[in-house]
Amino acid sequence: MKNLIQLLIVINLFITNIVLASGGISGGGIANIPQGQDREKYHLGKAIFNQEVSLEKQTNANVNTTDQEERLENLQGSLPNTEKRRVNLPDFSGKLTEEQLQALEYFIQVRFNIKLPEKKKDK
Repeated sequence: MKNLIQLLIVINLFITNIVLASGGISGGGIANIPQGQDREKYHLGKAIFNQEVSLEKQTNANVNTTDQEERLENLQGSLPNTEKRRVNLPDFSGKLTEEQLQALEYFIQVRFNIKLPEKKKDK
């Protein structure tokens, strides 16, 4: 009986060490996907980032390509190095509507946990 109790204690310690040392319990590495209206914005930005949306040159006069290029270069600079090699955001300049650009900025902020500087409102 004494040997059985010792064996159970050893097995219990062994299993406890394996479970705690396995790294099986961890916090996530990916940001939580937003809910509600932000969810649509997130998924639009994700589709643009992953180049799942065909983008064509905007003919709309309201599109400011220099502003877009500057914003996209800032986004590119804020990406992790692995993503910088995978995607070239300044290539999207002049091809995005304001809504698409905002969705792309939002996706990058959430996905890569980056805080972008606030835009200054000109009056």
